[in-house]
Amino acid sequence: MNYYFIDYENVHADGFIGIENLGENDIICVMYTEQSKTFSLELVEKIVTQKAKLESYKAGTGAKNSLDFQLASYLGYMIAKGEETENYFYIVSRDTGFNHLVDFWAQRDINVKRIINFAENEKDPNMVVLTEEPKAKAKSKSKVSDTNKATKEELLQYLTEEEYSDKILEIFNSYKTKVAINNGLSKEFRDSQKSSAIYKKLKVLLKEKQKS
Repeated sequence: MNYYFIDYENVHADGFIGIENLGENDIICVMYTEQSKTFSLELVEKIVTQKAKLESYKAGTGAKNSLDFQLASYLGYMIAKGEETENYFYIVSRDTGFNHLVDFWAQRDINVKRIINFAENEKDPNMVVLTEEPKAKAKSKSKVSDTNKATKEELLQYLTEEEYSDKILEIFNSYKTKVAINNGLSKEFRDSQKSSAIYKKLKVLLKEKQKS
């Protein structure tokens, strides 16, 4: 299941760009305030025609960053509630302060990302913001030892011939962390359901290869 927590006060209607890419396994949680409660008829029509489930929560007023606190609290609640299943969580906001929240959960092997909207990042590299900087990726890539790498035969123990590709093997062997591998799969497939399914099947092998 994929959960999207929208900081509507921050992104407004722009945060819904690419919503047509979502499916029935996606849940959108819109966080808004008294100052940002207006939805255009065009946006409403666009939302209701999608398969994704929509929830909305109004944040209290009178306290600074009340929406951010509510979003962070509800995110933690949903992570704990779904700890028995494989879930992915996305914070839809331009607020870079949420990167610290992403890093906090990444250290606990929870799949959380901050994005600007639902659009595919290949269409516009500024659409999706990952907390892992390019330099950090390059550093991880250069330090992957042979013992942490997998072979095609090993991947085929977990994936079918139809699911396997040399690109998946390249991603698996290029990075030493689960978060980086998950990010790589997401960028490669641009399909959250497909990348999630591949990552889930490889979790045992990731552990065997000591991907942190």
